[in-house]
Amino acid sequence: MTSELHRKPCAATRFVTDEDDGTTLRETGVSVIVVTYRNAEHIAGCAEALRKALPAVPTELIIVDNDSGDGTADAARAAVPDATVVESGRNGGFAFGCHAGAARARGRRLLFLNPDAELAPGCVEALLDAARSSPRAGIVGGRCVQADGTDDPRSWWGRPTLWSLFCFATLATTLRPGSTVFDPETPQPWSAPDEVRQVPIVAGALMLVDHELWERTGGLDTAFFMYGEEVDLCLRAARLGYRPTVTGRAVYQHPGGASSSGAGKHLMLFTGKATIVRRHLPRGLRRIGLALLLTGVGLRAVLSRVTRARPERQGRPTVDSDLWRVLWTRRREWIRGW
Repeated sequence: MTSELHRKPCAATRFVTDEDDGTTLRETGVSVIVVTYRNAEHIAGCAEALRKALPAVPTELIIVDNDSGDGTADAARAAVPDATVVESGRNGGFAFGCHAGAARARGRRLLFLNPDAELAPGCVEALLDAARSSPRAGIVGGRCVQADGTDDPRSWWGRPTLWSLFCFATLATTLRPGSTVFDPETPQPWSAPDEVRQVPIVAGALMLVDHELWERTGGLDTAFFMYGEEVDLCLRAARLGYRPTVTGRAVYQHPGGASSSGAGKHLMLFTGKATIVRRHLPRGLRRIGLALLLTGVGLRAVLSRVTRARPERQGRPTVDSDLWRVLWTRRREWIRGW
C-alpha cells in the first residue's frame, strides 16, 4: 500500500496551483479539501481517482496533514506535486483540518473528501450539476456504493429527534431496522440511480459545500474532534433555509474508518451524538434525550452478555458486543459531548 506514494502523478489532468490565475476558480471552481492523519497510503490513490472524476471547471486540491508525524505531508508533496499541502501543526480533529484547508481555498465551492474515499469518473461534475440545479441546497452529497456496486446506505442520515432516541432506547431500531417509523435516522433506499433528493444530513465523507454557506455558518464546528460535525452543520444550514441534497449520479466508495476504529471510534461517535442532543434538541428535552441515549447503550450492554453480536442490516456496521460494554463503562466520558 505504501508504494502507492511513489506512483508517477496522473498526467491526464492537473490541479490549479497557487501560480495560476485564481479568477475563474473563484467564480466557478472547486477547492477539494482532503484532511489526513496518518493516511499516507491513501493519498496517491485518492488523488488519482480524483483526477479521473474532475469536472470541467478549474479545481484545486488542498491536502491538510493534521500533524501525522510519519512523513505524510512530505509523501503528499511527492505523490501529488500540483496539490497545496498544508501542515496544520496539530491533530485538532477533522473540522479543525477542514478549516485549515478552507482558509487556503479559492473555489466557489468546497469539496470535503475523506482520504480513503474513491470517486467514480464524473462524480464531481454530478455534484456540481445538483448544486447548480438546486441553488438552495448549499450542501450536496453523493451515492455511496459497496465494492460490488450495490448501494451502501451511508450516503445520508435522518435527523436525530427525541423520537429517534426513544426508538434507540427501546431497541426498536434493532428490532425494526430500516423502518421509516421505528428507525428514522437510517436512510431509505434510492428510488433510482439518478435520483436527487433533499435529506436532513449529508455524510461527511463526500460533501460539496457552497463557499458562501461555509462563511455564513462558520463552517464545521471545531469543538467536534471527529464524528457529528456534519450533522451539526447540516442542521444549522437548514435553519438558515438551505436544503441539503444528495444525487445518485455522484457515485463513490468509502471503505470507512481509515483514521480510527474499534472502541476509540465508537467513543467518538457517541460523543458526537451526545453533542448533537445537547445542541439541537429543544432545551427542555435535552436531559430526556441524553437519558434515552444512555438507556439504549446500557440495555445493549446488558443484552450483549447473553447474545452474540450480529451484523446490523441496512448497511450499518456491526457493533461488537464488547463495545457496548465499553461504551457503558465509559459513559461519563462521552455523555458530556465535545
